Amino acid sequence: MSRIEALPWQRELWTGLNEARNNGRLTHALLFAGPEGVGKRHFARALAYGLICEAAGPDGYACGQCRSCLQLASGTHPNLHWIRVDQDEKTGKDKRDISIDQLRELSARLALSSHYGGAKVAVIDPADAMNVAGVNALLKTIEEPPPATHLILISERPMALAATLRSRCQRLRFTVPSEEDALAWLRYEEPKLPAEALQLASGAPLKALAFHRDGLLQQQTQWRRDWLDVWSQKKAPLAAATSVGKDRELASVWLSALVVFLGEVLRQRIAGDAGGEIGAIAARISINGLQQLIDEALESQRRLRSNAAPQQVLESLMIAWWRWSMTRPAASA
Repeated sequence: MSRIEALPWQRELWTGLNEARNNGRLTHALLFAGPEGVGKRHFARALAYGLICEAAGPDGYACGQCRSCLQLASGTHPNLHWIRVDQDEKTGKDKRDISIDQLRELSARLALSSHYGGAKVAVIDPADAMNVAGVNALLKTIEEPPPATHLILISERPMALAATLRSRCQRLRFTVPSEEDALAWLRYEEPKLPAEALQLASGAPLKALAFHRDGLLQQQTQWRRDWLDVWSQKKAPLAAATSVGKDRELASVWLSALVVFLGEVLRQRIAGDAGGEIGAIAARISINGLQQLIDEALESQRRLRSNAAPQQVLESLMIAWWRWSMTRPAASA
């Protein structure tokens, strides 16, 4: 197994956490919070492997060669538990919540003796997918953890977690790296990645890489064309929304791309740049109007995570966008 190390922009965070571990001050419950695509899960895996490895070095990383590392690489180590939302057997789609049964089973497994005398690690991903009953089931384990047990909670929406849960975890904040660091890493991972990928991913490097490998960059180019055509009355707003379909994950990507697009319009509006198609739009919509649309798009992302119908969410936004296109040119902000 090759060594899994923290990403370049995470090294300071890793150094602080590893220092706490070496000094015996690593808390048993950690909350990794931050936007999607900045490497929270990668960091969690590096930490889990380092804790379970039988020959981890002073830097805290797993050696990649011991029996535990070999089992971790094959996904069969009994000391690592990665809890995700189960799939519905009938539909094949993810269920809405991490079930209480999953968390009760996790607590039972953590109560068992550790294999090879090493640490036991449980990763709950995403933590905000736990319902109230699940949180209550987990709280007992957090309050009375078995020896050498570590819980890692991952969340893009930490404030959606119960306050009783957040207060019992040490929060680590994962932020978007600098553009320089992000581009340097992306060019190493994927030299042919288009320059606009990072912008479309709101600065999140792992999201940009996934967009490229999944073919979503081309898809977002078409969405951008749709939004321009809706504004210029060349395409109906409902047609632009319907083209995305009912896929919840794709709708989420569409919303993220729309926020980036609106942000570009806003920047040209503030700069007074009326050049190109974006500039022509910026000259006809107020700053307040753009901020309202961005706020609505961000709220739509929250609604989508709360099980709102994707097509209805997107249709509402496209109608709002179309209505703004019918207003008179903005004389001021």
